[in-house]
Amino acid sequence: MNLYLIANIITCVCALIGFIYGAVNFFKPRKAVYAQMITLSVGCMAFGKLYQAVRLLTGGSILDEFQLGILGVIGSFAFLFSANYGAMDSLADDRSKNYAKYRIIPLVAPLVSLAVYVVFIYLSDMSRLEKIIGAIVTLFVSLSSYFNLKHLIFPDVDFGVINSLKTYNFMALIYGLLCIAELIAMSRDSAPATLVIDVLMGIILIAIVPSVERGIRKWTT
Repeated sequence: MNLYLIANIITCVCALIGFIYGAVNFFKPRKAVYAQMITLSVGCMAFGKLYQAVRLLTGGSILDEFQLGILGVIGSFAFLFSANYGAMDSLADDRSKNYAKYRIIPLVAPLVSLAVYVVFIYLSDMSRLEKIIGAIVTLFVSLSSYFNLKHLIFPDVDFGVINSLKTYNFMALIYGLLCIAELIAMSRDSAPATLVIDVLMGIILIAIVPSVERGIRKWTT
């Protein structure tokens, strides 16, 4: 039994559930663009995993060569980054010196991602292609994780929205670490570890959009 196939199917199904939930609830007039972008992030992962599952079903490999499914991962974190940087950060951070430490402390998240990449991917015996793919994924995870951690620790100044989305930002942080961990597990050809990681990722992909909905509802009521 191909555990990689099972892992991708589980994550794909969970992401599709999360995407459909978000599409039904947020792709309507006067709904929050922020929530729409989170929904699209989950959708990117769903279609990336779908591509990988189909590739495995048709006898292809997702380990030894570049495959388009990785673009789903990149797109997912590009949307997460855009949502927090473009749609949310300016609501909390007025760029004053008072909040300087809240702009510096979150650098821990991308630094941890970078350290994991260097130790477990760059300095390993992976192929050059795997190292390049790992670097690209780590870059997008790092960009997203910076703002997730920033909004997790940032004081709720005026609007209340930052505090109401802390659960989402915590899950998004874990989601990023799981994606890097999946790359490492696959590079070690550890199918059981990949399966466990993908199950955890699937749980987050189901829960992350409802957490955004609850946060927005809490903020607006």
